[in-house]
Amino acid sequence: MPSQVSPTSSCYEQYTLSTRSNDHVSVEASASFAGKAALAKRNPCILSWKGLSYSVSTKKKTPKCPDGKKDILFEVTGRCAPGELTAIMGPSGSGKTTLLDILADRICSGTIKGDILLNGESRNTKMFRAVSSYVAQEDSLLGSFTVLETLEMAARLTMPSGIPSLTTAKRVQRVIDDMGLRVCENTMVGDLFHKGISGGQKRRLSIGIEMLSDPSIILLDEPTSGLDSASTFNVIKLVSRLSKEGRTVICTIHQPSSLVYEMFTNVVILTAGQTVYFGPRTKTISHFSSLGYHCPQYQDPAEYFIDLANTDFEGHGDIVQLINGYASSAVAVRILSAIRNDSTGVHAIKSTMLTAASPFQQFLVLLHRNLVNNFRNPGIYWIRLVTYTTLSFMAGTMFLSSNEKIVATDLVLLITYVNIYLVFMSIAVLPFFIEQRAVFLRERTNSGLNVASYVVANFLGALPGLFLIALSSSLLIVYLAGLRSFGVFLFVVFLSLVIAENLMHLISAVVPEFIIGMALGAAIFGCFILVMGLFAPGPAIPDYWRWMHRLGFLSCSFEALIFNQFGEDLTPAGLAVRAKFIPGEVHVGHDMAVLAGNAAAFDLLFAAILYKFHTGRR
Repeated sequence: MPSQVSPTSSCYEQYTLSTRSNDHVSVEASASFAGKAALAKRNPCILSWKGLSYSVSTKKKTPKCPDGKKDILFEVTGRCAPGELTAIMGPSGSGKTTLLDILADRICSGTIKGDILLNGESRNTKMFRAVSSYVAQEDSLLGSFTVLETLEMAARLTMPSGIPSLTTAKRVQRVIDDMGLRVCENTMVGDLFHKGISGGQKRRLSIGIEMLSDPSIILLDEPTSGLDSASTFNVIKLVSRLSKEGRTVICTIHQPSSLVYEMFTNVVILTAGQTVYFGPRTKTISHFSSLGYHCPQYQDPAEYFIDLANTDFEGHGDIVQLINGYASSAVAVRILSAIRNDSTGVHAIKSTMLTAASPFQQFLVLLHRNLVNNFRNPGIYWIRLVTYTTLSFMAGTMFLSSNEKIVATDLVLLITYVNIYLVFMSIAVLPFFIEQRAVFLRERTNSGLNVASYVVANFLGALPGLFLIALSSSLLIVYLAGLRSFGVFLFVVFLSLVIAENLMHLISAVVPEFIIGMALGAAIFGCFILVMGLFAPGPAIPDYWRWMHRLGFLSCSFEALIFNQFGEDLTPAGLAVRAKFIPGEVHVGHDMAVLAGNAAAFDLLFAAILYKFHTGRR
């Protein structure tokens, strides 16, 4: 159990802690973005928390967790005001990210106790989401778009429909200038197929996307992660400037350099979920000195303080003394006093909250983005198109209609190959779908992205690429091998590809990594292949597996393709094929309806999982 802290005060230093009320910053004076008159004004917001604790249930009781609960945060208190950049620091496992996620309303599991206040009143989730933005540690960007295109589409997803396009364009241009991205505005973000911008530029682009909504509160998780020292300095310099424009900015950071540390207004130092220090950066050295810990003259203060709080290694300070020493300090007392005196209220925020873009507007933007991304990213459809076309040409020439040695049973093998391979290769698109899922999660969390708009846009955006694949494959196989009824063959192959694509979308919403998704997809396809009717006709499949035969879409597509080829073949060979593989009555229209139903079912499940589980909260 964490040690208890004393609330008593022994005031050994005097300083003024700004209350940062509404008159601290003039919104009109903060000319951060053009077109402000056409948009809601940004109101300064004070975010504070008092006695905040967080615990999670453990699988079993241990000596450290005798009650079956593990404390992640314990009685944490703090206050962040407009114009301040607050850095949350501490050793690994100290609770930095957990505290930030709770403040960002990104945690819904476990037990949260204490108060989180917005302008002195209990935080309303909807209102908080409207005035805040969260920048995750990982950059969730689509690499096939330029910096300018990325910001333009993000703006159209965020801005209400009534905002003039000129105002939106001006805001995008201002963000490009503010983020220092003018030099790379026409450069692609970059991915496996495109050389792109640097890591520091990606980080600034991620911040810029969230600045489009001009939030009053910005929360950043490890904004300098993976960056070199120069990029780190520039990113924090940018974040500091954003705070000076009247925003409340909070970030976690692992090991800031002395130059970076000097840019922070306030510092939070945690250890094992408890506060070692929260207050002005300029008071840290004097505070720790009063407890008997003197920072060496030439040592980085941030490094020294984090080492003091790090219980994983020798040389740390007396943790109980550090915690109690802070709790009884003037810093802690003044912060509590400032929280009690916050009385700005949220009435002004309610009158200036921006409404989100309409679901239809979001759908149009997402559909356009998907079509462009599918065209530019070779890994989504173009590589598959080349592969399918090549293999279809090989298959067609192997089963040429002029080859008299080809018999009816050979054509069954050709149809089987088409039915299986074209669908199975859909697994290759999973990595790109999981990349898009990360973008969706960011947009839903910060921009209120509509799930239905996203799913329908994904579905419609995929159809041109899938139809092109089905068309090229069907043309080569049907005409080279002399198969019957091109239209039916094309439509069945197209529906099968659509189902496989929707299944990959569904899997991408379930699995954490694409490797697991590819294994799961292969297993599902393997099951469907086994019961589709090739190895054992439907009536011969055991009752306990027949349900899978009836549900599996490959069963319907195989049946439809076999009937399409041999349904009117009255030769002994054709009758033999029908008797073996489709002994019962067959209705191709029914098979196609079942295929369409499979496609719809997978997409509905995809939407339901996104809506229920991908909310941006954990």
